[in-house]
Amino acid sequence: MTQPAIFNFIVAKDDRTITVERSFSAPQDAVWDAWTRADILCKWWAPKPYQCVIDSLDFRPGGRWRYSMQGPEGDRHQCFFDYAEVRPKSYFSGHDGFCDEHGVVNAAMPTMQWENIFSANDTGTLVRIKIHFKSAADLEAIIKMGFKEGFSLGLDQLDELLATRVA
Repeated sequence: MTQPAIFNFIVAKDDRTITVERSFSAPQDAVWDAWTRADILCKWWAPKPYQCVIDSLDFRPGGRWRYSMQGPEGDRHQCFFDYAEVRPKSYFSGHDGFCDEHGVVNAAMPTMQWENIFSANDTGTLVRIKIHFKSAADLEAIIKMGFKEGFSLGLDQLDELLATRVA
């Protein structure tokens, strides 16, 4: 019998952070690849019925990931992730937000700092994500956009994808 996945979603308004912990019944290498390789990342990042369309992914300190979330009605939300630090197979951090189709940051929308930690355990891999916001208003805005629901769906899609890749 498979162990149920760990899933914690903790909003700390006083600290202006969201912490997400999610376990996967897959080896650390496979989970890492799913977060860092464009050919895998695009298959799970956007919650269905949205699709993730990756314009570019330069996974290294100083590199940038540019992508969009494309909806079934043709709506498109352009985003970026600027990588700050990368420790292969265990950690990466960076700055995330919305942008236009040329990668210019949309200053009217919230931005956030991500720290992602990957660690092996007895049943697979635990991913711990800590997201820092500049202001309480930015944190509230992301929550109101449905971040918890959308990100949870994406992580469930990753779980399903990993099950087919490592089976």
